[in-house]
Amino acid sequence: MLPVVESFGFADEIRKRTSGAASPQLIFSGYETLDQDPFWVPTTIEELEDLGEKADRANVAKGYVDGVRKRKGMFVEKKLVENAEKQRTLKR
Repeated sequence: MLPVVESFGFADEIRKRTSGAASPQLIFSGYETLDQDPFWVPTTIEELEDLGEKADRANVAKGYVDGVRKRKGMFVEKKLVENAEKQRTLKR
């Protein structure tokens, strides 16, 4: 089964790779909920020790939420580096 969020562009990719010889047939199968919280951040002392303050592990639910928000043109919280020269550690 392929989640709907991951199926965007799937039909075009199949047609492109097979030169139009194959076309997928996508059928709705039902809804399922994810067991992850897209807005979870570590708060307890144990979680902070194990994961750090940022919790860099991939959160599938957060990825889906960000993908939908980006596709709809809504605000996506991304951390951008303002002055990259200040964060460089190597000098030439």
